[in-house]
Amino acid sequence: AAVGALLNVKISREDVFRISFEAEKFAHGTPSGVDPAISTFGGVLMFQMDTGFKPIEVKADIPLVVGHTGVARSTRVQVSKVRSIKEKYPQIFESMRETARIIVLEAVEALKRGDLETLGYLMNFNHALLYGLGVSDESLEWLINASKKAGALGAKLTGAGGGGCMIALAEESNIERVLEAVQRAGGHAFIAKKMDEGVRIESF
Repeated sequence: AAVGALLNVKISREDVFRISFEAEKFAHGTPSGVDPAISTFGGVLMFQMDTGFKPIEVKADIPLVVGHTGVARSTRVQVSKVRSIKEKYPQIFESMRETARIIVLEAVEALKRGDLETLGYLMNFNHALLYGLGVSDESLEWLINASKKAGALGAKLTGAGGGGCMIALAEESNIERVLEAVQRAGGHAFIAKKMDEGVRIESF
């Protein structure tokens, strides 16, 4: 979007997403497309490999603390790790994937209701699956546990795992406490909230 504005070329949001997705493929090979989609279109999206993206109407705020571990990781390595588990334990892997699918569907309904408590529980459940796949690490667990001790409703890794970032869901009245807990645990943390607008160009 920024390059288009710089060159004085109008680019649709669909094209911004498509070009960004191609760049992401180049970066690590097998992306889902979730990151460029949510950055481009904004709001809350549900993604499924077979059906693509579907916008979800969510009226409630979703107060999140994002904590960066400061630990670099390779998405390619993490994807390869999960693939090897899938090949070694196909039945277990398929069972976990089906459980994850059900968690997502339940989370969508919780989002629609504005039920943050249930959403937090489902985040914890989802993270347990990711932990079982071996994609979490000590740095992530440290921040996740710190956020829960501070009263987060739920917390999980986000992205490829093996370092990188975690997210914690908290009630608005407790968001600052959770933020400070993640920071004290060594994370580079900030508060993030739902944005419906998506990509935009700003001039300075």
